[in-house]
Amino acid sequence: MTQHRQIPAIIELSQIDSTNNYALGRIREGLAYHGLGVFAHEQVAGKGQRGKKWTAPSGQNINLSLIIAPEVLSLNHLFDLSDLVAVATREFLAEKAPGDWYIKWPNDIYYQDRKAVGMLIENILSGQKWKWAVIGVGININQEAFPAELNRAVSLRQVTGKSYDCLVLAEALAAKLMNKINKLLADPDKNAPENLEKYNEHLFRKNQAVIFEQEGHQFEAVVKSVTRDGKLLLEGAPRKEYEFGELSWVL
Repeated sequence: MTQHRQIPAIIELSQIDSTNNYALGRIREGLAYHGLGVFAHEQVAGKGQRGKKWTAPSGQNINLSLIIAPEVLSLNHLFDLSDLVAVATREFLAEKAPGDWYIKWPNDIYYQDRKAVGMLIENILSGQKWKWAVIGVGININQEAFPAELNRAVSLRQVTGKSYDCLVLAEALAAKLMNKINKLLADPDKNAPENLEKYNEHLFRKNQAVIFEQEGHQFEAVVKSVTRDGKLLLEGAPRKEYEFGELSWVL
């Protein structure tokens, strides 16, 4: 089943390896445009950060990718898009279920201390031009049983006790994301700092001591904030700031 839905335009698929892969294929084929979304009822080989897999049972979760044409932004704005997506998705979930929703650096969303959302943004650059971005968002919606390795996962249904139509939620999330993205593209100097402020306001474990691991060595440090270029600022660590990929959280 492949259907085209509107507001914003979303391609609906029964099953796919990865919605990001499908979206990237549309770009390669010259069939992509700014704001096109891809939703799958089942994703069998979803991609997460640092090569991790993101799998989801059929019909239970949001598997969504949005194609963005961010050419008006410079490459200095890469994290501006990432923090915008994190802020908008956290806000979207908090509207459905008010409570302790946090952004875990760089862009996972946690409910209390359990992961509800994973994201992966894949960029296509041409020299110094930012041609395309594919925003992949996976949200646990109705799923109540998770594999042992995902014992820290949580779904919206577990938070609220309600079940949801995943496609309807995905369409609403896509509309919210596109609204914020188009504002960012229209006036990045105004909107990017506002998004970063909200990001840091809801930063996971902010002002708390956390154990991190770097190249097999563990240390404890206090989470302070994230910079506009996406670096995590820590207090009491060997260094003051860290790039994504340098550290892993030990929770």
